[in-house]
Amino acid sequence: MGRPERKLDPDSGLVEHFAHDLRQLRVAAGQPTYRIMGSRVGCSPSKLSEAAKGLRLPSLAATLDYVRACGVTDTAEWEQRWHELDGQIQQHAPTAGQPVPSDPAVADEAHGQEPRPRALWKVAAVVGTALALVTAGAAFIWASGDAVPDIPTRCRTPLVTARVPVSMQPCVAVTDGAVVASLDLRTVRAVDGAVAYIWLHNVKSRAPLAKTLRTCELGVLAAGQALTCGPFSHEVPPGRYTTAVAVEPGPRQSEPPHWRRGATGTQSQQVNTEP
Repeated sequence: MGRPERKLDPDSGLVEHFAHDLRQLRVAAGQPTYRIMGSRVGCSPSKLSEAAKGLRLPSLAATLDYVRACGVTDTAEWEQRWHELDGQIQQHAPTAGQPVPSDPAVADEAHGQEPRPRALWKVAAVVGTALALVTAGAAFIWASGDAVPDIPTRCRTPLVTARVPVSMQPCVAVTDGAVVASLDLRTVRAVDGAVAYIWLHNVKSRAPLAKTLRTCELGVLAAGQALTCGPFSHEVPPGRYTTAVAVEPGPRQSEPPHWRRGATGTQSQQVNTEP
C-alpha cells in the first residue's frame, strides 16, 4: 500500500479547500487507486495524486483529468470553478519579494480590508455528484463484471470521426494476462443517438476478434462533453493486439460497418502478450 495522503484542512485556504473537494469526489466514486484513475484517462497516477495534495492549484488539464477519472462526464462546473479560483490567485499574486498568501482573505486582512467570504462548496455538491455517477450510465459506461486495469493504458492521439462529430481516443492495456480495451470520447458538436463500437484487432492476422465486440449507445450529448466506453477486459490467446473503434450514427447495429470485410476501425497503440 502507498503512503496515506497528507491531511487537508478545507478551512485553511482556497487551494486546500479545492483539493479537499477533489478528494471527496474520489470518495464518492468508490475511492479508486490513482493507478486505476490514471488508466481511465490515460495520464500518470502521480499527476492525479499531485492535483489533490493541496499544496498548489493544479493545472486545468490535471483537474479535468481527475474529475473525469472519477466518472464525471460533464466537467463544465469544475472548469468554471478552476477559472474562478485561478483568477482569485492571480488577482492577489504578490509583487517580487513578497510571500504568497494561501487565501485571498489573508491578503485583504494584510491590507487592512474586510476579508471577503470564501466561496463555499457545500456537501450537497459532492452528494449530487455521487448520485450523478449512479444515474449517468448512458454517458459513462462500464462493462458489467469486467475488471478495471491497475496499470496505465496506452492510447493513440485523439482523432475526429468523419461521420459523427466526436473525437475518439482508443486505449489498450494488459493486466493479469487479459487485454483491456477502452475508448475515450469528446463531442465536437452536439450528438444525438450515435453508437460507439469497440473491439480487439489481431495485428498478426489482421482480423477483428468477433467475441470482443462491444457497443456503447451515446445518447444525446452536448458539444464538448466527454465520456468513456469501457473498459472491457478480454481473455485472448497470446499475441499482438490493438483496440479498434468506430463511432456511427444510430440506431445500434449488431456489428459495425464493413465488419465482415475485416474492419480495422481507428486503432490504439499495440500491446504484445506473447512470451
